[in-house]
Amino acid sequence: MAELSALDILGKQFNKKLRGYAPIEVHEFLSQIASAVEGLTRERGELKQRVHRLEQDLADFRERESALQDALVAAQKSAESTIEAARAESQKIIDDGHTLADRLVDEANQRAQNIETVVAELRTRRREARSELMRQVEILEGFVRDDQKREQEERSTPQLAVLQRRNEASSEKSG
Repeated sequence: MAELSALDILGKQFNKKLRGYAPIEVHEFLSQIASAVEGLTRERGELKQRVHRLEQDLADFRERESALQDALVAAQKSAESTIEAARAESQKIIDDGHTLADRLVDEANQRAQNIETVVAELRTRRREARSELMRQVEILEGFVRDDQKREQEERSTPQLAVLQRRNEASSEKSG
């Protein structure tokens, strides 16, 4: 599925149907989604940049590790104590790299959980909006039924006959 941008969401047009959704509410909801998508897209871009920088740092650490291993070979020829110090340093770099990688994975998982929470919240809001629309439709249907009932009552009582009886009653009172 292609990624949606905020402009894609805001520019989306829907066909109008009888008893369709309220265009203003749909537009407001789409605006909210567009804002959320824009924020998530921005955040995703920032995270990608951060991951890229960290990948570069990791590559630098790996280059350092390789350089340290070369230094270890040369140091092994000169003295055993120098070798142990270099091993300790390389292990520290590796541990730091693992610690950094673990922290990045934890942060990514936290962000994913936050996104899931936002998605769940948006789904709840959508259900609430749908329920409210259904309630409003029921109210409007009640108004229509009441109006139809009044119209039928009006049809069963001839208006002209009522007016004529009033005129006759007025004539008899004045005469």
